[in-house]
Amino acid sequence: MTVTTVAMISAGTAAAVPSLVTGFGLIATITLIALLIAKELAGAAAENSSVSEVTLPGALDRALNVGIIPLLMVFVSIVFVNIVKIL
Repeated sequence: MTVTTVAMISAGTAAAVPSLVTGFGLIATITLIALLIAKELAGAAAENSSVSEVTLPGALDRALNVGIIPLLMVFVSIVFVNIVKIL
């Protein structure tokens, strides 16, 4: 391989990385929105339940925090990076 070939390969890889990161950011944001909707629906179903025992909607409402909290941190970092880019 020559230096020119290596330079072209690295330039192509460097150009693909921002689009890949943007794609992951979009997927993370859509997943966060879906989990927040599911949590809201599970919380509403748990409140309307007349049973005082642990129910599936109540357990789902608490379990969704496992995915929501890290995705919320990712979302905040995406917003922060975009604000810094603008300034």
